[in-house]
Amino acid sequence: MVARAALADSALRGPALIAGGSCDLGLALGAALAADGVAVALTARDGAGAARIRAVLPDAVVLRLHARGPERGGAHEDFAPSTAAERHAEDDAPEALPERARAALGAAPRLFVDLLHSRFEALLAGADPTDIDLWAARDIAFRARLLRAVSRSMLAARDGRCVFVSSSAAERAAPGQGYYAAAKLAGEALYRAVGVELAPRGVTACSLRLGWLEAGRGAPFLQSRAAGAPLPPTGRVVTVAEAVQTLRFLLSAPAAAINATTLTCDGGFGALKPAC
Repeated sequence: MVARAALADSALRGPALIAGGSCDLGLALGAALAADGVAVALTARDGAGAARIRAVLPDAVVLRLHARGPERGGAHEDFAPSTAAERHAEDDAPEALPERARAALGAAPRLFVDLLHSRFEALLAGADPTDIDLWAARDIAFRARLLRAVSRSMLAARDGRCVFVSSSAAERAAPGQGYYAAAKLAGEALYRAVGVELAPRGVTACSLRLGWLEAGRGAPFLQSRAAGAPLPPTGRVVTVAEAVQTLRFLLSAPAAAINATTLTCDGGFGALKPAC
């Protein structure tokens, strides 16, 4: 009886919503949760992202979610405006996402994983002022609106878990990563606030800082590193499988006490003395 109760307590309760689900980690996590029997919805910013999700998870629910901001064409791919047809395809405002997910899944999401990020990196003094405004709107304000909407939707059931995937760059940013790191730190603060303010009402939250991951935007960077470049004490980078299993645990009921805090999964790289 005790073993059965423990197993029930550790089971993942869904449905689950993964924001930024078209990335390698999002696809792997979505597949793992689906294998656990959890109903999953993943968001994509455009048609290409939706197609990528459907190619790997043909039965998954795909919802459009595009971070809006002061529109400006430019060199930054993530900042390119949508076409007029895409803008009117459906209401992809963050405030509408929980209800759209509920309608598609049959119940409001109780698990939420935030994998959203942009590729905006620039030296602090070299960034264009307009791009800085756009970064603040899309990488900070949009996340705040999205987390507000999702956490509010969980209050009715008094049950919810929100996990933000941050980066070890939040603690040790390389030159040119100042804006990226600042957005990650802002995200950690927002999720910490949810854990402080809403845990008494059943909604908990935490952040997970991932180190080098041989997937997504990390893959080309790792491939370009010079031979002999330092590795974490584990002697290798974090694998996608390790990141997925860590997230699965953080989404489970026994992890609810890991609340209003940030964990690091980087193989111990952050504990090393910087190379001279």
